[in-house]
Amino acid sequence: MSSPATIETDETTRGFARTVAIIATVFVASRLAMLAFAAWVAAHVALPPGVPQGGSLDVLCRWDCGWYLGIAEHGYSTHQDPAQPGATNFAFFPAYPLLIRLAAPLFAGHQFATAIAVSNLCLFLALIFVYRYARLLGFGDRAALLGVALLCVLPHSLALSAAMSESLFLLLLVVAMYCLRRRQYLAAAIAAALLSATRAPGVLFALFALVFMIRHDGWRWLLTPWRTPERLLPVAFAPLGLFLFWGYCFIATGDAFAQASTARHGWDWNFIPPWENFPLLLSSVDAKLPMALGAILVLVCVGLLVRLRLIGEAVFCLAAVLLVLSGGAASAFRYWIVLFPAWLALAQVMAGRPLLATLLLSIAGLLNVFLVYAWTTQSTLAF
Repeated sequence: MSSPATIETDETTRGFARTVAIIATVFVASRLAMLAFAAWVAAHVALPPGVPQGGSLDVLCRWDCGWYLGIAEHGYSTHQDPAQPGATNFAFFPAYPLLIRLAAPLFAGHQFATAIAVSNLCLFLALIFVYRYARLLGFGDRAALLGVALLCVLPHSLALSAAMSESLFLLLLVVAMYCLRRRQYLAAAIAAALLSATRAPGVLFALFALVFMIRHDGWRWLLTPWRTPERLLPVAFAPLGLFLFWGYCFIATGDAFAQASTARHGWDWNFIPPWENFPLLLSSVDAKLPMALGAILVLVCVGLLVRLRLIGEAVFCLAAVLLVLSGGAASAFRYWIVLFPAWLALAQVMAGRPLLATLLLSIAGLLNVFLVYAWTTQSTLAF
């Protein structure tokens, strides 16, 4: 006869397996729906010159895809794109293309197929961790699954399945936060280091770690860090990926800040205080307006995080918004979609209101249709 503990474990295992099956269904259904619509657009709309055309999966190679695949296959180079003076692949961080290179032998060296597989595997794992993170926060099953569904249907969520670094960033961010909340300091530190080697906002994890530990452990331990040095590992490791990339840039080019230099010259990224840049974005009539509207939505969700007393998550999301808004160029909703705590807060508020939750998912899905169209035709709206 099975013991009560064994029965409880079996029930927990079956419950988690059921949850994973639901997440897998949402993941697959959302990917297939967006991919099918994107393929239809590619087949019936004249695509601009230079936009990849061909099989249905080719719609997953847009914007930065070529840069990442080039790094994965040939490494970094100071060669400039003739059509974009000043632009080199040093503008892109190394973790994602390195992962593609390491996994490429599993796909007979086919870089694009590897990139798509890596992105979608990272996304699926991220969705599972997002669910577990919500449950760790004490959210109910309905709110956790709604948060997962939101990530799958939010505008620009197709980018999470494309040959780009967003899904890897999302996975590393949720793993780092999850491990820190479970006091697994070394695992959180490693994920945080890889996070800042994926995208620059990864360094902001240090803020989350400090705020979280001060709120839960007080501040006095900061006066005697040698007594519990493991607590400082996530903070110390958070910028490590960025620092290592700067070191590589210095060895390769003589300019430790080659990433910022080529972003400035090739993409017109210049620092503008967010309180000056935001009104400019909001008053524009081009692709910059959706960026501003997305920022407003995230800031509303930051308020919800504060209401839920998730101060560490609120500080991280707010800092990420301010950092992105400090760039002179526009950027797409894909910069906001990886801020999963914001969407979990929205899901928690909506979970007890089925009609509003359904309306929210419907509106997000409808807006996503327009973004998939813009993505497929490589319209500046989806930049």
